[in-house]
Amino acid sequence: MKKWSLGYAFLKQIVRLALWLSHRSITVIGLSKIPKNKPLIFAPNHQNALMDPLAVLCTNHTQPVWLARADIFKLPITRPILRFLKILPVYRIRDGKENLGENERIFERAIDILEHNKELALFQEAGHSGKRQMLAPKKAIPRIAFLAEEKNNFRLNLLIIPVGIYYSHYWHFNRELLVNYGEPIKVSEYEEEFRLDPQKTTLKLRNEITSRIEALTINIRSKTHYDNYELMRELLATKLGDTNSHYGSGVEARFYRDQQIIKMLEEKELEQAGEFQTLHKQLDHFRESLKKLNISSEQLDRERIAMWYLVTQSLIGLALTPLVLMGYLLHLIPFFLPRYFIQKKIKNPEFFSTFQFVAGLLIYPLVAIALGLVAYWYTGYAAWGVLVPAAYLLLGKPAFAGLKYLQELMTNCRVYRFTQRNKDEAIRLFNQKSELSKKLSTLLNS
Repeated sequence: MKKWSLGYAFLKQIVRLALWLSHRSITVIGLSKIPKNKPLIFAPNHQNALMDPLAVLCTNHTQPVWLARADIFKLPITRPILRFLKILPVYRIRDGKENLGENERIFERAIDILEHNKELALFQEAGHSGKRQMLAPKKAIPRIAFLAEEKNNFRLNLLIIPVGIYYSHYWHFNRELLVNYGEPIKVSEYEEEFRLDPQKTTLKLRNEITSRIEALTINIRSKTHYDNYELMRELLATKLGDTNSHYGSGVEARFYRDQQIIKMLEEKELEQAGEFQTLHKQLDHFRESLKKLNISSEQLDRERIAMWYLVTQSLIGLALTPLVLMGYLLHLIPFFLPRYFIQKKIKNPEFFSTFQFVAGLLIYPLVAIALGLVAYWYTGYAAWGVLVPAAYLLLGKPAFAGLKYLQELMTNCRVYRFTQRNKDEAIRLFNQKSELSKKLSTLLNS
């Protein structure tokens, strides 16, 4: 596992291509902070199942060995595959107390990897939330780090790289992804404190790692009002995006804007608890109204349902329909059918993107190869056997973008019909959104 693998490198490039095809954009910050030929531990936040390790793996030059929960090793058939993928098991209480002793052996292997100037990666939270919300941190990373340094008399020069992962959405296709690498933490700087009080210093390093990760992602602390914070972020993001050029419009700018919004709102709630108690009731009511209409606050927009806008968008949609229909038929089996069955069978939404990605990674190459063979057989030219599957893969995203455009147009038309049939209710909702946006802006500026 500690050796560089050609097969792994080849597979990584395939996965990287698939990741690029399945995202609108992938933005990486702080890549220069990752040193070469040093023992490293990557410590990312964990919110989106398998997509999180892929986000780290496919955005840097390393081949890290991942420490993952032991239950994925239960099936004997998966073990050689997981070994090839450089994954080691970590046992928890739920895996049986009798297995906890195995962690010592696993940690010894992890230390050996670090001693060869290679990389480990594991999640500080040891679980994923499916939300912009960090779970309680665990001690595995600092424990491994101190075991490795102590064994080497604190001369290993081990670095912990905090990583923040941000998605514009957790399971929608063609979403935006941002991977934020932070300043390395030098474990050797804790040597003196660790020798005096190992337990206290382990907790201190754990908290430092958590703090560094939190600075690189969005962490909504509220458990009770999480959905309201997401709604407030949405309302303020729209308003600030229109009025404050400081934030800009790219995914990096939106990330820092959203991070700042959440931080300021949490501070204001601590200062004005009574005011926020009333605000949360209003937000709850507004969310219920949006849920009944099956729309987001962004879709409740007067400009989007103006007649001139709908007519213009409908003409564009009419022109896009042939492309969308052709794309839908061509991608029905590898794209739409797996998504349909996955969302029917999988209960936890945070696993949607993982299963969708894996299904696409397995099915799309088979379909592309089949199309290439048919094109070669029909034309007799090898070039067509390459161009046809390449075009098939690359043109899927424009067709999907056209489909999303038509879906948004249908939503706008549905909202327009609602406003015409329920004018009083529509006016109330528009006014409520406007009042909430103004109230939130006033709170932040007070």
